[in-house]
Amino acid sequence: MTREKIGMFFLTYFLYTRGMRRRVRKSVRFSVIILPVCAVLSLLCVFLFIAGTWKNVLTPSYYGRDVLTLPSDVHLLPAPLAPPVKVPVLLYHYVEYVKDPRDTIRQSLDIVPAVFEKQIQTLLADSYTFITLDEFADYLDGKNALPEKPIILTFDDGYSDFYTDVMPILFKYHVKAVAFIITGFLDKHNFMTTAQLQVVASSGLVEIASHTIHHVNLRAVGEKTADTEIRGSKMQLEAIIGRQVHTFAYPNGDFNDMAIRLVTKAGYRTAVSVVEGSLHSEQDRYFVYRLRPGARTGKNLTGWLAGLTK
Repeated sequence: MTREKIGMFFLTYFLYTRGMRRRVRKSVRFSVIILPVCAVLSLLCVFLFIAGTWKNVLTPSYYGRDVLTLPSDVHLLPAPLAPPVKVPVLLYHYVEYVKDPRDTIRQSLDIVPAVFEKQIQTLLADSYTFITLDEFADYLDGKNALPEKPIILTFDDGYSDFYTDVMPILFKYHVKAVAFIITGFLDKHNFMTTAQLQVVASSGLVEIASHTIHHVNLRAVGEKTADTEIRGSKMQLEAIIGRQVHTFAYPNGDFNDMAIRLVTKAGYRTAVSVVEGSLHSEQDRYFVYRLRPGARTGKNLTGWLAGLTK
């Protein structure tokens, strides 16, 4: 081998190994900087997924955490002399098999009909008596006594599954419930028709109650708009079902002193919130506390209800 070839060989080897060392250093720098960043981002994604899933278990994204407690700008009436009474008021939205897996809000507000029926069976077996909010208002007014273990079922918004899935179960077990109707949404996709609402109202099992005309946030609108929504929905429902409507539900659980005043002035006897609790008195008459039972059945449901202390 000539000296030129030997020199060319060593030069080529040198340049090759130098390039390899550079690539190795770059690879090390990439691993030291990029891989930890990727790991941190991956862990963050996992955390957010778990946190979001757990949040939906505790409270659906439909509600903010702030509406689950009494608003600071609501002034309480003086505490009544009579001790509060325990009446769990259960809150439902959808009772159906959600077909769209992307509809996470609907899923967070849903239980399937089989679970709802099991809950009814559980409550009946545990000697609960189903009453309406109108009957509860009679108790507050001193017109009647409550059964030993009263409970109230409430369904918000007036979705079509109340007619197709809930009513057959109510009929089967002959239990009472309260349906809060958004009058402006009647006859629209996913909501009951006016004819279906009239059938529900004539059943003798369901108290028809108001949930405004357009499901507006009553804290965010002016007094005139709020009054129209509160008073107008009552008048519309009464025209449809042919009898008086006495109960109101605040859309999204949002209310304040103005909303309470307008609800009282419109002639409602009670109003419900999504503030969590089971002990009631005249003090919370216009923001009756409610509870989400989720998918609890059997001893999980009865034990949970028995353990409620506020």
